[in-house]
Amino acid sequence: MPHTSKRSGRRTAPLLAAAIVAASACLVSPAGAATGSATGAPKLWATQLQFDDNGTPWSVAQFQAIKAKGMNSVEINMPWTQIEPSKGTFDFSELDTELANATAAGIRIVPIFWQAGWRGSPAAWITDTETTSTGGTGIAPPWWNLTEQQDYFDYVTATVAHITHNPGYGGSILNYGRLDAQWSDNGDGGWATADIDYFHQHWLPQTYRTIARFNSANGTAYTSFDQVPAATPGQPLAGVYQDFRQWSVLDTYDRLTAAVRKVSSGPLYYYFGGHISNAPDIGNLPDVFFTLARKYNLTIIEDAAQSPGLTLTFGSLANAYHVKLAQEWTAPVDAEMPAQAVQWISNYGMGLPYGGGEDFFIHDGTSKDVIAYPIYTAALSQLQGLKGSYPQQPVAVYFDYSKAWGNPDGGSLSNVENEITALWSRHQSGFTVVTSDEVKNHAVDLGKFRAVLPLNGEDANVTAYQKSGGTVLTNGDQLTQYAPAYADLSSAHALQVVPTTASDHRSAQLVLAEINPYFRYDGAVVLHPAGLNLAAGRYHAVDAATGKALPQVAEPDGGACVPLSLVTATLAEWKLLPGPAPAGTPVPASCSTTAGGATTIGATADSNDGSSGVVFQNVGATGAGADGNLTTTTIGGQSAYQTWTTAQTGVGSANAYLQLDPGSAVARGATVTLTVTYWSQAGQGFTAQYDATDNPYQNGPTVTGSGSGSWQTATLTLTGAQFDEAQNLQADLRLAATDPSLPLYIHSVQLSTGDQ
Repeated sequence: MPHTSKRSGRRTAPLLAAAIVAASACLVSPAGAATGSATGAPKLWATQLQFDDNGTPWSVAQFQAIKAKGMNSVEINMPWTQIEPSKGTFDFSELDTELANATAAGIRIVPIFWQAGWRGSPAAWITDTETTSTGGTGIAPPWWNLTEQQDYFDYVTATVAHITHNPGYGGSILNYGRLDAQWSDNGDGGWATADIDYFHQHWLPQTYRTIARFNSANGTAYTSFDQVPAATPGQPLAGVYQDFRQWSVLDTYDRLTAAVRKVSSGPLYYYFGGHISNAPDIGNLPDVFFTLARKYNLTIIEDAAQSPGLTLTFGSLANAYHVKLAQEWTAPVDAEMPAQAVQWISNYGMGLPYGGGEDFFIHDGTSKDVIAYPIYTAALSQLQGLKGSYPQQPVAVYFDYSKAWGNPDGGSLSNVENEITALWSRHQSGFTVVTSDEVKNHAVDLGKFRAVLPLNGEDANVTAYQKSGGTVLTNGDQLTQYAPAYADLSSAHALQVVPTTASDHRSAQLVLAEINPYFRYDGAVVLHPAGLNLAAGRYHAVDAATGKALPQVAEPDGGACVPLSLVTATLAEWKLLPGPAPAGTPVPASCSTTAGGATTIGATADSNDGSSGVVFQNVGATGAGADGNLTTTTIGGQSAYQTWTTAQTGVGSANAYLQLDPGSAVARGATVTLTVTYWSQAGQGFTAQYDATDNPYQNGPTVTGSGSGSWQTATLTLTGAQFDEAQNLQADLRLAATDPSLPLYIHSVQLSTGDQ
């Protein structure tokens, strides 16, 4: 008979499972292997490499070239099947050669252990695979095949034990599951027979103890744990199985790390892959990794660190758990690569004082080595010289992670990361990001914050905070009342400023990054001592490289207004020092962040280089599954961009995404006139969807053409705009095709505003 779940919240599962299997007899343990507490890991200034150079060990000269760029480590991707070609038989010969070469070059090797998903992993002699929620065949081995799980543990511990005292060894990166994002097949693993058996035979009895307690908690009437379904997403009791999957990540990483700590006290690292929105699918809950990192003294490596929303979250977690945070970036192979590189680099300060270094993915001879790698290596000395702390204010941006644990009533995680990015870009203030797991783990107390802004609903933590007298904010613009900005910018989406404040609160370092791939920054930056957590007084800005005072205007609050012009994808470093600017420092005639910029901007299919203030995005993109691919064509004697149809993309929507020059008056305007020249065909039209307060896809007017097969022009009014680049592709605006099965043809767009 069918059963209906009545779960209204997440249970607290046991933290650890009992040890499953004793260490294998084939474990290689060198004499004197460390079994005590771990030592602190040095900062990781690294690039990632394949295991070898097309079958040849990386040479001393190759390592020396990396060392000369300012790095102290290289990460190498370990091929399990090569290291352990048959069960219990290990071949460390090539790894030993590379360690010796690294030692000779004065650099260290950090092996990356993959259970699955990388070339050479899993070992060839492991042949069974995961099962997806739809019954499909996965890629990784079944998570809870206990024999194969122990095989992986043995491979990792045997290898670490063999190399732990080698002078070229720089620690290990521990992964389990597929890549650095736990469950396989885009997160849809975990339904293999071995997984379901472990769910029934171990996790359910450990968690609930009796079937009666399970029934009471879930509104069911089963007579044994074996009857409880391994429910798939969307089914009743899916939350129970999701809770099991998340617990599996915590338990397995805990036991794997404990096993490695028995043979080595060297540095250890966890990768975090994916984004906040992925947590319900792939089990990448940050607090799980921070909890274990604190327990075993590990460094977290955050992938996708070019995302301010993700990195602000991780920087706050690093501070709360007192865990080092390293940052990694995977370069996109497109025009945004340089701008993303400088954004990633400038985000590093968000993790201070717990910064653990940087990792470039991946040094492999492709275009990223020509474009992004030099940007990274040129900035290394600058990053290595940063000292102090990111100036967090006693104000929290909070979100509930319980949906990832299987709570069907938990807040949506789909847009949290983008919301955090938009809030920070708009306000440039040091608010703290707090998760529900952080509160549950007693890593932070909401009561210490002057105000809390919930991003995905008010849960029990927020309710309790409010009942105890706390201030709960209802929109992001209220943040400035409680968390003063440390910088005002002319256009936040072309420039970001990441500060680190000295421990004596008498000076600050500031990394400025021009992060827009299309539009340069021309405007000013106003720096505020209060937002930087500096002691009250007068301060002046200097160029960090030369020590010379910048042209500036003294501000009433003791800060400074500094004019700035930066071309796209470039970095600058300033310092804010105590005292007035030295005599003779140039004083600009004017310095403002609130005026200027074009009041009319546009783009056409003939000219899309951004010079007129608008860019059509994804022109020429060919990826299936993307809703914004545009093709250049000619129709009715005019050049045009046409959207891909659903038959081409495989998705149910088609859009033309537009990014506006963030320095224009239009991008700051609340009321904007939009003019679109489009080809009218029967059944096709479009809706203007634009960034507005708390809604990146606000519906504007809909245009329905005459269907005459001719070029027509429509003029629309957008009200309540707040262009935050919060849509896909960092767009501010999109034209959504009424019928995505037909192409929408657009010749030009123009936007204008009277707002200044």
